[in-house]
Amino acid sequence: MPSMDEIEIMNLKSYKKLFSKALTNQYSKKEIDSLFYVLVDFYLGISRIKFIQEPMFFLSKNKINLLDSKLKLIKNKMPIQYVTGKVLHKKLTFYLNENVLIPRPETVELCDWIISDQKNKISILDIGTGSGLISIILKKYLDNSNVEAWDKSIKALEIAKKNSLVNNVKINFKEVDVLKKIEFNNKYDLIVSNPPYVDKSEIPSIDVSVSKFEPHSAIFVDGDDNLVFYKKIIEFSKVALNDLGVLYLECHTDRIKSIKNLLKINNFKKIMIKEDLNGRERMIKAYK
Repeated sequence: MPSMDEIEIMNLKSYKKLFSKALTNQYSKKEIDSLFYVLVDFYLGISRIKFIQEPMFFLSKNKINLLDSKLKLIKNKMPIQYVTGKVLHKKLTFYLNENVLIPRPETVELCDWIISDQKNKISILDIGTGSGLISIILKKYLDNSNVEAWDKSIKALEIAKKNSLVNNVKINFKEVDVLKKIEFNNKYDLIVSNPPYVDKSEIPSIDVSVSKFEPHSAIFVDGDDNLVFYKKIIEFSKVALNDLGVLYLECHTDRIKSIKNLLKINNFKKIMIKEDLNGRERMIKAYK
């Protein structure tokens, strides 16, 4: 790509060609186009449709430098959600940084499942809240519900609190490590969690955009038991749920049958597994 010192002005169509050339060895054309349109929409306010209508839009040197700085991050495999620093889900804004996981579509699907199942005015606990996505969506869509959200990471809780303020919801955030002894005063109608479940031995096979940038403590499990978080959460939920309370869990499709067995062993009832939009069994619920 030409030096920025040599380029004082450029139209957006020409920049797109340089952008594509810079990434062609790392991404497919479809991925490159998607990344380009996200950047120009986010930083220039130019949508895909507007670009098609006005491809000769001129970029100043400052705008070129801005886009080029983001391009360098993308070339380094930084996920686009961290490049822009925020995402939108269900008309809600979520700020992100390297201290919280990037929300996945199936987590939003889990929220949709809960919303379709539940009535308003319930007490909810979100274990391992991260960016606060689950707790904030449920608070926003289940009217007059009381929502508590835990995470062991102070830095993650800072982001979650910021997101709750941005979306104008009140949530009781607490620093809690679910693997340690838990002291609690409340009981809940619903507990939900998307805990870590990936073995550290799998790191070499994980895409570098995940292994290099996303928080390992939210993805990988220390030790040999990749179900340790599920075991602790299920054990805790037996005493922390109200009678007829419900537990929702997100997990890997390869682990979900084991989770179902754990729930049965712990006397949970009406166990139901749900597929995501890609037909993978990724969610499970069970009643106390």
